[in-house]
Amino acid sequence: MKRIIKSFAVMLMAASVLVTPFRAYASSVDDVLDNDEWISYVEKSIVVDKTTALSVAAVKGSDAGFRSWGSVDEETPIHIGSCSKAFTALAVLLLQEDGKLSIEDSVSQYIPWWHVTYHEIDEDIKIWHLLNHCSGLPYVVIGTYTEFDVEQIARLAQDIELESRPGSFFRYTDFAYCILSYLVQKVSGVPFEEYIETEIMRPIGMTHSGYGLPYAQGHAYFFDSLIEHDDVQPKVNDGAALVVTTCSDLVLWMQAQLGVLDLQDNLANAIAASHERDLTHQPSVGAPSDYFNGWYQSADGIIWHSGLNPNYSSRLIINPSSGIAVCAVSNSTADTPYYAARSCFIMLSGLRADSFPEIERSFMHKCDVYASIITVVACVLLVAAFVLFIVRKNGISKAGLIIRLAVLVPLLGFFIVLPYLMGISAGYSDFGYHAFIVWGLRSEFIMCVVLNVLVVSLIVFSFVRYLRGRRQGSCRLC
Repeated sequence: MKRIIKSFAVMLMAASVLVTPFRAYASSVDDVLDNDEWISYVEKSIVVDKTTALSVAAVKGSDAGFRSWGSVDEETPIHIGSCSKAFTALAVLLLQEDGKLSIEDSVSQYIPWWHVTYHEIDEDIKIWHLLNHCSGLPYVVIGTYTEFDVEQIARLAQDIELESRPGSFFRYTDFAYCILSYLVQKVSGVPFEEYIETEIMRPIGMTHSGYGLPYAQGHAYFFDSLIEHDDVQPKVNDGAALVVTTCSDLVLWMQAQLGVLDLQDNLANAIAASHERDLTHQPSVGAPSDYFNGWYQSADGIIWHSGLNPNYSSRLIINPSSGIAVCAVSNSTADTPYYAARSCFIMLSGLRADSFPEIERSFMHKCDVYASIITVVACVLLVAAFVLFIVRKNGISKAGLIIRLAVLVPLLGFFIVLPYLMGISAGYSDFGYHAFIVWGLRSEFIMCVVLNVLVVSLIVFSFVRYLRGRRQGSCRLC
């Protein structure tokens, strides 16, 4: 659930990247990718998370290398999730470089119907508010809007009540980048996907990248296993999460960030602008944010992002000042891309393997395991309750029924709204049963259903035993 919820867990783990002191790299790409200690570390993560496949690409200036496990290699097309946001942000900055907009402009300047309020007072959202996730827009589970186009998804924000005043708080949401994709389409005059492919990807040389392309079979956790899962990838989420690319193309993307490719001036300038930490574009009330223009950015110039789609995960880490970069992708929601990219980047930076983060199960894997255990326990209780109901023929009194209902009815209400409470606790107010299906968390969906069936069964059994008790009482009177 968080990237859905996962993004918070990944952000906490990834924060270590921002506090580790990096020095000039001392290892070559091949030295790292062939290093037994690094390979053993990555394979440990593969075992812990039962990762189906993994591909890693490392870059040092113009040199690059790859290492893969399983069915995914450097030529396999795969979704990179929220790492897609850097492409959308770059498109906005490229339009700014070409003089077609300014990120200081109001969104309403380009989308005439745009109107938002906070506490019923009109508010003005700037483009940079959307870029840096501090617009005040609420979270929307985009994956549930499978039939919408980019304008329809943007119109969800029409007359919307904001959660906070624009510029006040950092609030990561795909919704903002879906609106940016519509903005790019409006300003450029061509479909969003066409603009990204023709103005950014092709000039960089990314000929096997784009939107709506065939991609590798994805996998989702189900009762402590990764199984094939055909996820929902709604076109309206292109601007936030749906770039399809390969590790070989991502090498070119990373080299473009490092400035080692020969690019046209406007694109090179826009890339450089995307790396700027503009501290005037910070939340004015909430905690400071390191998110700028589609990237998390550390004070020492390292940029990074994680990606999580229902069946895919990715990680990019780039240090333009030292000329090193690493990406890792998987066709599952394992955390192995994080561990593989992080450890590879550490070694390319000349640091020791004892700096590697400790490996543990991914958030999605943990959610699946916990849901599986609860489901099994609930099923056992359901069977036990049914057996006792059949074996025990005695009834219950009216007082006994009232006591049971006083416990079971509120418990049923709690289990019915449990998916929504889980979403709210993670900051997703519109999360529900359908979101479990969209995100491949079928074990959690089954858990909620089984818990509801268990309580409903107990309520029914209670009523039947009460009626049985009344009949028994009548017979005694006879």
